[in-house]
Amino acid sequence: MKKRRTRIATGIFSDRYGYAIVWPVQGTPKEKRFPQDTPLHVLKDYRAKQVEIARQQKALNRAGSFVRDVVRFLAPRKGRPSFKSDRAHLRAWVQAFPNKSRWDLDREACADVVARWRQRGYSAKTIRHRVRIIKALYAHFDGSHAETPVDDLELPRLPKARPIAVTADVVRGVALELLKHEALGWLRDAKTRGRFLVLATTGQRPIQVIRAQPTDVDFERGVWTVRPAKGDAGTLVYLNADMLNAWRLFAAAGAWGRYDTSSFAKTLRRCGWPTWTRPYNLRHTVGLALSARDVDLGDIQQHMGHASPTTTRIYVPGLPARARAASLKLEGIFSAVPRSSAMFATDENRTSPQNTGLFTTQANAQKAGQKRVGRKKSA
Repeated sequence: MKKRRTRIATGIFSDRYGYAIVWPVQGTPKEKRFPQDTPLHVLKDYRAKQVEIARQQKALNRAGSFVRDVVRFLAPRKGRPSFKSDRAHLRAWVQAFPNKSRWDLDREACADVVARWRQRGYSAKTIRHRVRIIKALYAHFDGSHAETPVDDLELPRLPKARPIAVTADVVRGVALELLKHEALGWLRDAKTRGRFLVLATTGQRPIQVIRAQPTDVDFERGVWTVRPAKGDAGTLVYLNADMLNAWRLFAAAGAWGRYDTSSFAKTLRRCGWPTWTRPYNLRHTVGLALSARDVDLGDIQQHMGHASPTTTRIYVPGLPARARAASLKLEGIFSAVPRSSAMFATDENRTSPQNTGLFTTQANAQKAGQKRVGRKKSA
């Protein structure tokens, strides 16, 4: 049964058992009981003292530096694959606001920092990651619905996807260099090489390799059940000999689970991967390789796991063999088109048979001349 309370003063209530004093501490109500014979001024003085203590504690907490908040935020994230990249992105904010707390940051100051990053040539992806991680920091301390100084900032747009492929020689060179680094002890194990070869041979997304489980790869049947990602329903990849060898290396190295894609990319670049493209573009390389071998667009879509053929068209602009066949079917239709020299003909000879392109052979020109003479005689 609920106790019936009567409000005596602000935060002071009475019931059949005595008095209750209630005051907030960091958003949480605290309560203290007093007997019925306690004077009212004692109750008021006690509550006022507790409210002042809570206010001072709140001010002390808000006076903390931004660096301290970053350290506290990163502490429980150690061990995550994205820990290093998150720490690097937060370091950029600390360098921008070294002597401030997170309550001192405002929208204008953050917008100026983002503008400076854009002027220095930082990629849109890097800037968006930095804004994302600062939002996560505020959500960690103040709740997921708390306002942040980076809300509604104008961020650079990510560039549209376009097919960027590397040659097979580049892929083989990186794989051999990874093997060399393993032999020299510069890499502790073959996990990086296994992941790289799986991505290079299958053309699937890195997140799908991360989500793969040992039960998804059937070595006997040669099938990989690819888990869904980015809104698609997943797909089935029938493994050829190269793919099976890559998966066997992957499984032997124990490369299952999450890994830091940023650290993965840096390792590949040390082993010869081009700096002008991402390891993700191994996916583009496989798609374009299938297109060059006249694989049907629908089959490419199924292999890549795209939900729409429009997405596949981004990766595979067209089938080269079909494009060549279409061009050959047009050959000979416009053989009478003027040559480029006709563009520079003078007014006197612009309408001559040689420049109009209507007569491509000398015999046709002579026939036309005979017809004109016959018309003059008849006239």
